[in-house]
Amino acid sequence: MALLKHKRVVKLSSQQPGPHVAHRFDVLTMGRSSIDLYAHQIGVPITSVTSFDAYVGGCPTNIAVGVRRLGLRSALLTAVGDDQVGDFVLNFLNREDVDVSATPRKRGKRTSAVVLTIQPPDAFPLTFYREGCADRELSPEDVDRAPLAESAIVVLTGTGLSHEPARAATMYAARRARCAARSGIPRAPDRRSGGRFARPSSMRGDERLDLGPRWHEIGAAVPRDDDCAGRVADARRASERPAAAQPVQESGGKRVAGA
Repeated sequence: MALLKHKRVVKLSSQQPGPHVAHRFDVLTMGRSSIDLYAHQIGVPITSVTSFDAYVGGCPTNIAVGVRRLGLRSALLTAVGDDQVGDFVLNFLNREDVDVSATPRKRGKRTSAVVLTIQPPDAFPLTFYREGCADRELSPEDVDRAPLAESAIVVLTGTGLSHEPARAATMYAARRARCAARSGIPRAPDRRSGGRFARPSSMRGDERLDLGPRWHEIGAAVPRDDDCAGRVADARRASERPAAAQPVQESGGKRVAGA
């Protein structure tokens, strides 16, 4: 099984060295989810829009839905609020047969929202509503409850690095996936989406958003079996340290795909 190479998507094969593992899921993705409100009127500014169409979006959410529609088994680790928008997102994903059994509902938080206008041929102005949103509250404990070790491919997204505790959870998931490599689980970090949601200056010097070498290390290194438990424990301890990153202002960007 492979992710087809297209622009910034890396082609991965699940036939890695090590013992064969029967995976429950072909792909697990982790990160942002939202309700996307598309202007029904096309080619007009927001001031002339009179109605919107509601969809479900977010890069990892789109990937999970897309691969499921292609016939693969997908799971999604995101978080939604205890609000009716969270109901909308989860209902859609259940209809699409994406496994969301590990997706928590964060009490007192709101599900993310995006408002988008369509101005052909290439302008799609976006306004994000993500202050205090639920998927920023993903934690290492949420990662522990996700079927990461049961997934042939694990996809992490850059948006999760923008705020704590989701940043700690994302790095913890990356380390967990690295240790799982001995069982043939490829890692697919998606560096595309992070630039819109976090600045490199918001992170510690050794964990800036330009994580090319670190992602490469996570994706390529295969530790010894007796290293894995210790590395995961170290990652958990590191995730519990006080956060150095400060919240940064989010800005719009071009939406990659609709779900």
